[in-house]
Amino acid sequence: MTVKITPSGHHDKKVTMKVRIILADDHSLFRSALRMSLESTPDIEVVGEAMSGVSALRCAVQTHPDVVCMDVNMPGLNGIEATRQLLASQPEVKVVAMSAMNDLKLVAEMMSAGASAYVSKMNAGQELPDAIRCVSQNQIYLSPELGILDLADLMACQVPARQPLSLSI
Repeated sequence: MTVKITPSGHHDKKVTMKVRIILADDHSLFRSALRMSLESTPDIEVVGEAMSGVSALRCAVQTHPDVVCMDVNMPGLNGIEATRQLLASQPEVKVVAMSAMNDLKLVAEMMSAGASAYVSKMNAGQELPDAIRCVSQNQIYLSPELGILDLADLMACQVPARQPLSLSI
């Protein structure tokens, strides 16, 4: 908590809350670089790291983050399904999707799963703090690199749901 003395002599208490985040990515060097970058950001606190979708879900149960920065492509449980499961159990958590691929269908899938932001890994060091702040204030953030101005346009890119296969013998 920061206490500031005003000219009138009154104490002006200003509580600065940090946004608590988990970094979920299967590449440890990428996670480490993001952690180092975010640790210098005064309003963001990294409370956990995960290397898979399953470990991201476990970490979220243990740490109760405000935001999970989720890689879309992880082995086993991918970021899309991990996001669905996370938000089903902890709907107050916000998800920032991260990917090296800027495929609009993939972005639409992640947003449909419940992500509130999508950040390109190529610019994650610069964009992630802004994306985290946006989603923690209930706003949507899409990497400028995507060229998307309207969520409706993005959702039009979504792949239609797959129909179950029926076998006839």
